[in-house]
Amino acid sequence: MKIKYFFFLLLIIFFAPNIGRASKMIFEPSSSIVQKDELVKINLYLATEEDRINAAEGELIFPNDLLSVYNINYSNSILNFWPEKPHLGRDGVISFSGVTPGGFGSNSRNLLFSVVFKALKEGKAEFGIQKALALKDDGAGTSSDLKLEKGSITVTAKSSSPTLASGKLLQELDPKNDKEPPESFTPLIGSNPDLFTGKYFLVFTTNDKQSGIDHYEIQESKNKSIKDNAWIKTESPYPLIDQALRSFIFIRVFDQAQNVRLETLSPLYPHKFYQSAGFWVIIVLVCFMLLFLKRKWVSFHNDK
Repeated sequence: MKIKYFFFLLLIIFFAPNIGRASKMIFEPSSSIVQKDELVKINLYLATEEDRINAAEGELIFPNDLLSVYNINYSNSILNFWPEKPHLGRDGVISFSGVTPGGFGSNSRNLLFSVVFKALKEGKAEFGIQKALALKDDGAGTSSDLKLEKGSITVTAKSSSPTLASGKLLQELDPKNDKEPPESFTPLIGSNPDLFTGKYFLVFTTNDKQSGIDHYEIQESKNKSIKDNAWIKTESPYPLIDQALRSFIFIRVFDQAQNVRLETLSPLYPHKFYQSAGFWVIIVLVCFMLLFLKRKWVSFHNDK
């Protein structure tokens, strides 16, 4: 499975053995009733019992004749890395697969992701989960017993008075109302023999509480300068070009409103001053200058 493969490739995973009762995947709608043409948000949670979990995957199914996907947001998810980000893979199915290095606590309820739907026509819309999996943080990727709960909302006829909940969602999802950049974050460098053939890679993730993360960009530089045309659009984990780890690494992240956050990582093994080309250019110029002055001095004394 996608998770089991990705799970063993992450370098910074710390295991805590645990055996416990079943976890649950739970739906929580922003409203149990929504009018036709309005918006409603569904949160999908993973509620743990005694198990400590570090990975989850599955498919959220919904009636695509009654609802259409308006927005999917995983920026506040308990899952940090996504072998498969929540997305509409086919009609009526949202697939996802995520990992949290180090796992998350037992006896807790944790957001996996949120979906905002637009109501298309009247009826009862029922939600379910299929092909679901949650892995214990036990060092072996053992599957946790998992209960899959169902959810539903009722779509009613459109009235002349829109609901407050739908209007609030429209405001939240309007990029014009998002003036804040994504949250600050700390990129980490790691290596693993099973990932990128053992090369050093960069791991990074952050959240944006309003419009959500749009994309990340990276560039590496031997000096602390940024070039506008050198950005590479990428995702975590990212294999580094400079495997000597002597470059500055710049990471910028954009949210859906195109607000940007820039983070800088200094070289792990910076060049010594005598390793730079500029240093030796100066040394050569000084030598030529001294040689020139010496010849001048000898010529001056010979002329006397």
